[in-house]
Amino acid sequence: MVPLPLLCAIAGLVGSVMYYCWPQGRQTMLRNYAHVLPEATVRERQRIARQSLANYLRYMVEFAASGNLSPEQRLAVGVETPGFDGVDQGMEQGRGVVVAPMHFGNWDLAATNAAARGYKLTVVGETFGNPRLDDLVVGGREALGVRLVKMEKVGPSLVRSLRRNEMVATLIDRPLHEGGVRVRFFGEEVEVPAGPARLALHTGAAIGAVAFPRRGPGRIDVLANFDLGFEPTGETTRDLQALTQAIMTAHEAFVRQYPEQWYMFREFWEAHTSDEPSKGP
Repeated sequence: MVPLPLLCAIAGLVGSVMYYCWPQGRQTMLRNYAHVLPEATVRERQRIARQSLANYLRYMVEFAASGNLSPEQRLAVGVETPGFDGVDQGMEQGRGVVVAPMHFGNWDLAATNAAARGYKLTVVGETFGNPRLDDLVVGGREALGVRLVKMEKVGPSLVRSLRRNEMVATLIDRPLHEGGVRVRFFGEEVEVPAGPARLALHTGAAIGAVAFPRRGPGRIDVLANFDLGFEPTGETTRDLQALTQAIMTAHEAFVRQYPEQWYMFREFWEAHTSDEPSKGP
């Protein structure tokens, strides 16, 4: 068996090559990073975008290898941090916990680590266009002790999970298949899913923004912000927007700290006319 560090090194090299061979994706990433890193030089944005794609390939390799981890190895995935403290405090309220990550670091290893720690976790997942790939991803996640619910079939099952005082994870920067909510992210408006905030407001569950930066092959850190500074008003539309904004503001801090670990290969903001990101170094 090829050692994971070597596989990650190869994946990083492949990702770096892909960066140069994928002009459309490269330009999209650079436009996104123009919002995230407005003060950075074009060369710096290019470097970070290339690292992002390399890290995404490493993430895929780690996910593929995670099914071979022993229970002890799954428990050792997470670096010792207070990242789960917010989850534990939320569980004490007895109404479950909603965690809202982004495509950042390695969220699947985080789910693996959470399941190994004994948390009952339901993850909302996308359906892939290729049925064989979809079955592979679903089977891989469920083999790690994670319950997967497809986003088009969420319905009341997530509410039942929270009422059992369990944890629900749903990505907040996934493509929209239904109406979202408009918030400001790095100073400009974006539309993101309203699901995490709606679920928390409906059930009274605790909710937090979480991120899982990679710390090396098969290792992650756990960052969490459950102190979002949100106070409900009782007016649903206003609360939905305000809570989602608080989550995205928390994610700004995570992305600023580790911009190369945010994987966004589609236009996140509405297209703009500036050609600055595509200029030469």
